[in-house]
This record gives sequence, structure tokens and C-alpha cells, in this order.
Amino acid sequence: MEEITRELLNLKFPKNYDRKNIFQEGQKCYEGFVLGQVYSWAHASVKETGVGMRPSIKHKEKKYDRIWEITKEIAKDVEYTSVQYNRNQKCAKHIDGNNAGVSTIIGFGDYEGGELLIYYDGPDEPPTKVDIKNKFVQFDGRKYYHETADFKGNRFTLVFFNRFS
Repeated sequence: MEEITRELLNLKFPKNYDRKNIFQEGQKCYEGFVLGQVYSWAHASVKETGVGMRPSIKHKEKKYDRIWEITKEIAKDVEYTSVQYNRNQKCAKHIDGNNAGVSTIIGFGDYEGGELLIYYDGPDEPPTKVDIKNKFVQFDGRKYYHETADFKGNRFTLVFFNRFS
């Protein structure tokens, strides 16, 4: 776990202006990216087949090679098509709209707090706090609202999910 934390600390994360559903009020971007399979609306047969899948554009950039290799090593028992990498993002309460099946999350870094808050009893009921620091945790982000608890320090999360069943 130390190796991936070190690599994440040294990696320059791109600013991401998408995924506005995870933004806090007034937030315009966050540091994060996805590796693995992503949706593609721009492919030759889109009129016949609709949305397609392709490897993330980040796979073409060498700077992501090592982090992808380490990710595959530590998550060899996790099923996924895609991995979302987040740096110091306190996600707002949201539901995942495009995932298929359960997601698996793990946190890394020298942070305190930052638990995953899952609203099992509904979005207006108190959430369940789940510690994800250096632990793989599965949950159904399509079914349950979830968000990030307050934290201090450097917090990285990897969210493993499937784009199709």
C-alpha cells in the first residue's frame, strides 16, 4: 500500500470539470481521472450500435503506466472495467448513474476522517460511516446515496466499477 500512496503523491492529477454531481457547492473542478474502459460516443458505427466502449485516453500517456500496473497488482481479486482516481475530493451526496453492479473503493494517504458515508435508509436518514482507509469496501452506488465525510491530510481514493454487466 505504501508504493501506491507514494506513486499517487508524485503523480500530477489533471483537473476534471466533469462529474458535477460530486461537486461541493461552488466547486468548479476536482483532481481526478479514470483508467480502464470508458464510454465512447465518437466511433465509426455509433449510428448503428450507439455508445461504444474504449480504453481511457489516459492509457496513451506514459505517466499513468506505473499507477495502472500497481492498481492491477493490489486489486487482483476485484472485478472491474474502470477505475476512478480521486485526489482530496470530498464528494457531495450522489448516486452513481452509469455503473453496472457494485463498486469497490479504497482510500490511501495520511488523512484522518474521510469515511464513506452511505445512506442505506434513504437520502434523508442518517448515513452509515464506513472506514475505507487501506481497505477494500464494496457498495452499490447506483442504489444508495453516498458522500465523503470531512477529512484532513492527503486523501486518495480508487473506485473500481463496471461499465457493463
